[in-house]
Amino acid sequence: MRHALAFALGLAACDNDNSLSYVPDHFGHGEGAISGRVCDPESYLWLEGASVYTHIIDSAGALRDTRKTLTDENGEWILDDLADGTYTVYVQYGSTTVDMFDAEVRNGVELEVPNATCTGSAGTDVAVVSGDFDDFDAVLKKAGLGGAHEVDGQRGAELLQFLGNLEEMKSYDAIFFAGGHLEEGIFYGNEGDETVSTVKANLKEYVEAGGVVYASDWSYDVIAETWPSQIDFVGDGTPDDAQIGEPELLKCEITINGLEEAVGKDTVKMNLDLDAWPVVESIGDDAKVFLRADAPWRKGMETGTESNSPLLVEFESGKGAVVFTSWRMSANLDDPQLDVVRWILDRHLGE
Repeated sequence: MRHALAFALGLAACDNDNSLSYVPDHFGHGEGAISGRVCDPESYLWLEGASVYTHIIDSAGALRDTRKTLTDENGEWILDDLADGTYTVYVQYGSTTVDMFDAEVRNGVELEVPNATCTGSAGTDVAVVSGDFDDFDAVLKKAGLGGAHEVDGQRGAELLQFLGNLEEMKSYDAIFFAGGHLEEGIFYGNEGDETVSTVKANLKEYVEAGGVVYASDWSYDVIAETWPSQIDFVGDGTPDDAQIGEPELLKCEITINGLEEAVGKDTVKMNLDLDAWPVVESIGDDAKVFLRADAPWRKGMETGTESNSPLLVEFESGKGAVVFTSWRMSANLDDPQLDVVRWILDRHLGE
């Protein structure tokens, strides 16, 4: 985990010579204090458990004491019992010192270090429909998008309440569907089912108005039922019939320059780790393929390969877009797969 913690300091920076600042010879005891907040720029979340400390050095250069604290759940910290003077403050996470700066205490008052900016892409509001397979909390944190509003995809009442409220849906920049959530009676059901019709109509309107839908692995039925002309999955069109892909680390061809530049080459291996994952046969005229590979499949005793199967597809609708990955994003969070995940998220949610 990288922790290049950034403090928006209105203070003089260190000269990078590892010199120590000096404080009066009465060992730094006093009424003053230094406080601040630590932000983890990788997740854009306030960082809990970081060590913040300063050494008390007398005028002869001898170490007399150390003031030390840990950041709380909100990333906040305070070093107190400090005399007037200039202190070198260190921020450490794990075994690595990740930041240090000089701070001057005057007149026995608390010096509040200006807060780090902890918004970045974390200012993006997203909702996650949870499921059995993909872990979008891990994905969003790794990609630097912070937290999300979670909708329990296993509780039909909660999922229907969310998808039935178009105004609430529109309050989010993106909605993520993790494979393994409830689908029957929500995205498909008996002919003429008003609930299903409302859900699909709301999803279409949400995207038309500028929202982004991300769906991965087994949540493909969300797309197959709502936008059936955009992606053609193998099988006869019945729910779950396309889930025949064999688990494998597939070498994928990158088909768009922007993604190729992000990865640094024209191929990337993506982990399709589910026992059975949805295989795409072809796409509609308005859809784009960003990754494709020969996809091995098994249906009962029959096996085969779908040549050049699209594994990452995007299509626009109105002001918004829909993105589908045959693979679980949370199974692809190591470089260079992570470069792919970040790229497809940054296309619509980046600053």
